[in-house]
This record gives sequence, structure tokens and C-alpha cells, in this order.
Amino acid sequence: MRHSINIFLLAMLVLISTIYTVEAGNIGMEVIDTVSTLQGTSITIVSPNGGENWVRGTTYTIKWNRTGSIGTRVKIELFRGSTLSRTISSSTSNDGTYSWTIPSSQKLDSNYKIRITSRGNPSYTDTSDNSFTISGQSITVISPNGGENWVRETNHNINWNRKGSTGTRVKIELFRGSTLSRTISSSTSNDGSYSWTIPSSQKLDSNYKIRITGRSNPSYTDTSDNSFTISDPSILSYLQLEERIR
Repeated sequence: MRHSINIFLLAMLVLISTIYTVEAGNIGMEVIDTVSTLQGTSITIVSPNGGENWVRGTTYTIKWNRTGSIGTRVKIELFRGSTLSRTISSSTSNDGTYSWTIPSSQKLDSNYKIRITSRGNPSYTDTSDNSFTISGQSITVISPNGGENWVRETNHNINWNRKGSTGTRVKIELFRGSTLSRTISSSTSNDGSYSWTIPSSQKLDSNYKIRITGRSNPSYTDTSDNSFTISDPSILSYLQLEERIR
């Protein structure tokens, strides 16, 4: 009788142990599945993610990737260093892109980052890996910018760069020292280049500079960094003759 009871008890222990092992295994799988689900759910900023130079008054696209069920809406914030600069959007569709026009009042700095956070679950969030720059609108004279020797009655390209919304047209002026020598163009397309034939009547000097100014907003302006020379065609002829002799 005792032998039968011992066998029965042993069988029950084996059964209980088996059930516990199976249940523990199921729990373990559930934990693993949960962890995998969490690991596969994320927000990842694509742009700006560091190194970009974005200009005030210009529209850019903030981009991010999303995986898993992180909710249908997100919040987008702009940080300057570790300080919140502005909430770009308190709630926008979690579709991976957001069009943002940088306000003209935004402070200029090279230490900005974007943070995007799920509205439904704030634990799903990401911040730009590195800082990006917000700079101002500008016009920058490229050529002539100092040291050039331009000859009367010859054609040259006046070149400039423009960043941001500096307007569709610019004024181009020629200065001799600090005195306006002539207005080369009172209004031309702000496309970065202007072809100018130097008049034969232009006075010869080595102290000329070009100034380019936005027509709609004169605060956008730039002048050649250094002086350039306007010389006589006879000098060019002499140099060409000298080159032939060589």
C-alpha cells in the first residue's frame, strides 16, 4: 500500500513539475515577445540629424522613420543646446514628414536639435544625433571680391551667392572708394550672376568695389571684401603682345 502511495506521489510531483516548466516557458516566451515588440518600435530622426545649415525664412522638411505601433500623432520640438527653443508642432500626423518654415525671428545658432515624441506614448522619442545650424538670409559677393584686374570695354560676370528669402531682384552698384561711381543695374534678377561690359568711359582706378542689395529688403546687402582694378585696354594689348613674344 505504501509502495502504491509513493508511486502516486512521485507521479504527481512529475506532473506538477512538467506543468510548471511549460508555464514558465510560456511566460518566458511572452516576455521575449514583449521585449522584441518594444525593441522593434521606434522613432528615428532622419533630417535634420546634424551638420545641416538651414536658413531663416526658408521652408524645410523635417523627416523621421517610425516602426511599430507608436501612435498616429507626434510632437515636434526645437532645442537650442539643452533648452527648448520652440514647439514646432504640438500634434501632427505621424507620417514621417513635416514642412516647417523657419520664422524670421528665430535666433541664429549652430547648436540646434530636433526632438520628435509620440503623443500616445512619450517613451517613443528621438533627438537629432548632432547639432545643425540656423543662419540668416544673406547676399554674398563672390566676384569681383578683391584683386581682380578688369579691363574697360570687356565683358565680365558679377557673381554672388544668396541664402534664404532675399527677394527676387537685386540692385548692383560700383563704388570707387566710398563714393558711388555708377549703378550697374537698378533692378536685375536675383539669380546669382550678371554680365557686365565695362564702359569705355569708366575711370581707371585700383580702388573699386561692387555692392549688391536686395530690392525688396535693402538690409540684405554685401560689398566686395577688397578692391579690384579697372584698367585700360592698352594694358591688355601690351600683356597679350608680351605673351606672344614669350
